[in-house]
Amino acid sequence: MHPTLNLPPASDGPPVPGLLIVRTHYADDDAWKNLRSRLGDLPGAYPPGPGPVSARESAILEKNPKHLVVVDDPAWSGAGPDEVRDALHRAGTWVPSLVLLADETTMADTLLLPLLALRDGEDSYRIGPHAAAVFHLLVQALDEDFADGFAQDEDSSPGPDDVFGARLELSARTAPYRAPDTRMELLPHTEDALIVRTDHTDDAVWEAVVAEVRAPVPDGAFRQEGEEEEFYHAYVDVLDDPRFAGATTEQILSLVPRDYEHSFLIIADRTTMGDPRHPLLVVDLYEEPGLSFRAVPVAIQSIENNLSIANMDFSDFYVDEGYIQYWDAREALTDEQIRL
Repeated sequence: MHPTLNLPPASDGPPVPGLLIVRTHYADDDAWKNLRSRLGDLPGAYPPGPGPVSARESAILEKNPKHLVVVDDPAWSGAGPDEVRDALHRAGTWVPSLVLLADETTMADTLLLPLLALRDGEDSYRIGPHAAAVFHLLVQALDEDFADGFAQDEDSSPGPDDVFGARLELSARTAPYRAPDTRMELLPHTEDALIVRTDHTDDAVWEAVVAEVRAPVPDGAFRQEGEEEEFYHAYVDVLDDPRFAGATTEQILSLVPRDYEHSFLIIADRTTMGDPRHPLLVVDLYEEPGLSFRAVPVAIQSIENNLSIANMDFSDFYVDEGYIQYWDAREALTDEQIRL
């Protein structure tokens, strides 16, 4: 018989989303420490740690409330999905948005550390710890069909194709969440896709990047003599706020508000400002949340136009890490030119 889960009380108001992680395998403490490190210092820990919650984190949780419950108790060693599900049925307690088990399969794969994610009913799938952390940061904005249709866990040794968020897990660009050093507001609800500026070292470069993103792009269609050329535009809003200076991608994800209208974010960071090609970071919020790629400003028009109306998927534009998305100009460039 396993002990009662120490869960937050049920909310009197709207349900509070969040994550429950239960450790069920205790033969490898190093793997567990590695997993906790990849999750980062996620907000909303319950019960709270020994120190006070910072004013910055409190401000975020006030607007984006969430709970994070991590059960690290050897009494849960060997527990399976059914036992954890049964423990969650106690009336009057918080219901987590996602339940994860750190089991023997998790600990055996030190590269991916694939957690067992429990869906409603008896279904389950594998998810990497970085993807789980992004889920927690974005939970207030994610659709209910997060990872819907992803392969059910049936393999004791899942490969990258069997783990949701495997590309995020293997990315050198991914970093654990850390609480911000400054107080930042939630991202605004905007009519158009948002570019968030996180590097404020050169206003002239920033203005040039925005101007290039918004510049008209010829459609390239063949025309008879005398026909006027048509142009497309990127429809974007910008967030130029010094309080976001130095913010990481993960910190920005934690600031996405409830019912956010867009499936992606664009970030102008230090790499954008420092590289003469000004590659912006495009971050997925829907298909594989947290996954990102670099794109030159002129490519944003095609990316924004197509993603905003769901004409194409994020994966259609995704390029491997270390490369820059040029889109229509790609065929005229060498491999060396598109490398970051």
